Amino acid sequence: MNRLLAGAAAAAAVVSMNAQAQDNFPNRPVRIVVPFSAGSATDILARALAARLTEAWGQQVLSDNRPGALGIIGTELMLKANPDGHTMLMVSSGHAANATLAAKLPFDTVKDFSGIAPVAIVPNVLVVSPSSGVKSVRDLVELSKKRPNGLLYASAGIGSSTHLNGEVVRAALGIQAQHVPFKGVPEGLTDVIGGRVDFFMVPLVASLSQLKAGKLLGLAVGTNKRSSVLPDLPTLVETYPNAGFDGWFGLLASSKSPRALVGRLNRDVNKVLSMPEVRELFLTQGAETMSMTPEQFDKFLTAEVARLGKVVRESGAKAE
Repeated sequence: MNRLLAGAAAAAAVVSMNAQAQDNFPNRPVRIVVPFSAGSATDILARALAARLTEAWGQQVLSDNRPGALGIIGTELMLKANPDGHTMLMVSSGHAANATLAAKLPFDTVKDFSGIAPVAIVPNVLVVSPSSGVKSVRDLVELSKKRPNGLLYASAGIGSSTHLNGEVVRAALGIQAQHVPFKGVPEGLTDVIGGRVDFFMVPLVASLSQLKAGKLLGLAVGTNKRSSVLPDLPTLVETYPNAGFDGWFGLLASSKSPRALVGRLNRDVNKVLSMPEVRELFLTQGAETMSMTPEQFDKFLTAEVARLGKVVRESGAKAE
């Protein structure tokens, strides 16, 4: 009987702690760790979300860029922080792909995280320099045949969704192309514009201004349907069925976080993402907001690890 009473008391204490954590949140500035550089799609979406959450919570929400090492630097920073909701992690689909792409990770991609909420689906765009002479995807394929050593393609770093998408495109188009990882999206775009790298599967959110300014030429979008922002741009799958790749972004917490608090975070994030002005802001940049419960997002993440693991193996992508 004493054991039953002790167990009930312990359970009641956990419930009380969870309720208190939820009621007191946030009681200081909140940090969204971004494991990629400033100017990346992950960063742009995190900053837009942070601005709205600052208004909703009455506490400053900051975007903290910690790029490098497959996103491990930023990810470990979040996992080592107090799991009280004041430190969250903004990830891309590359987070799920890393479970297969990397030979070894210092964390379990599924078990060590609690999904707070997905944020958006963003198409990657196959871009080249306007001065390259390449006007279509077929032109790019023909150019690769003329290069003894093949083409060069940029990514936002080893393990990023842009890296994986580049490998998917290379395999689908049947071209020889060497991966050139950069510190982030801005650095990769600079070398594409300058003609030092041949192509880049870059998130539309991070490249739309350069596309509109004519600094970049878009050849196709990587998602399975056309973008509402660039409706005249074909999808790769219209010609190359195996080239489809849907990139997503979402918020994670440590699996040690109280479930009541994760639920509170989910509701607040979903409320912000459902605002008409936020949905419109995202759409103007090529991003479509997403909405799931924490449980649904956890299942989604598990499924994505399996789905993208298959993509990684079939494409031959590796974390060099």
